[in-house]
Amino acid sequence: MNRWAHGYAYEYPALWEHPWPNVVARKPFGRITIANSDAGAHAYTDGAIDQAYRAVQELIGAKSAAPA
Repeated sequence: MNRWAHGYAYEYPALWEHPWPNVVARKPFGRITIANSDAGAHAYTDGAIDQAYRAVQELIGAKSAAPA
């Protein structure tokens, strides 16, 4: 879903207690991964692209770690 035109991802200050909510929410669930600007807490296109790359790497890693 494309939210860039009408959405906003909150960026957390350095003093925010860890773990940040976006890190907890993007935890993979089976073969489902979350990739959007919210997952990176960075409200810009490059943040969403970075999160998409991270999510694909998680899927590739999970696939290679799965038993044959």
